[in-house]
Amino acid sequence: MLQLPPHLINRRERRARDARRGRMGEARYNALVVELARVIRLAFQAGATGSLWGLEGPLRAGIRSDLCLQGWGWSAADLMAREVLEDAHRIAGAIRPTWNEGQPEWTIEAGTLIERTRCANCGKELPETRHKFCSDLCASAMHMRVRRIKEANEETALDMAVRNTL
Repeated sequence: MLQLPPHLINRRERRARDARRGRMGEARYNALVVELARVIRLAFQAGATGSLWGLEGPLRAGIRSDLCLQGWGWSAADLMAREVLEDAHRIAGAIRPTWNEGQPEWTIEAGTLIERTRCANCGKELPETRHKFCSDLCASAMHMRVRRIKEANEETALDMAVRNTL
């Protein structure tokens, strides 16, 4: 298979992105980005979301849906929605957290204990001698699942989530 040099790939991707934006119209695109950035900041400042990323899913789905209703194909609409939100988050000053930073264990302050009554993997009631997993098997299964997610690229992780094979 013929492999293009990186500078040509970037040029091709940039042209494709510009074509999508052109289809939407530059003025409309820019107005949408500015308005979304404003909404994202307002929702966060009002406490309606826990972070500047709190509306990413619903906004992306809404933009994609509107574009599809206007005759865009799903893939093109999804890419455009992603690009619009990337620019809106950039303007809003949002910095995407790492995968680890997005996990509940990361956000718990030092010294805070989580009192669990159920296994973090299977949901079974925890024996008195266990604090997070009901067995070594459940602990191992959870750690393997997390490792697979961390090692997956975006497409594979999305596929794993859709098939619920996390």
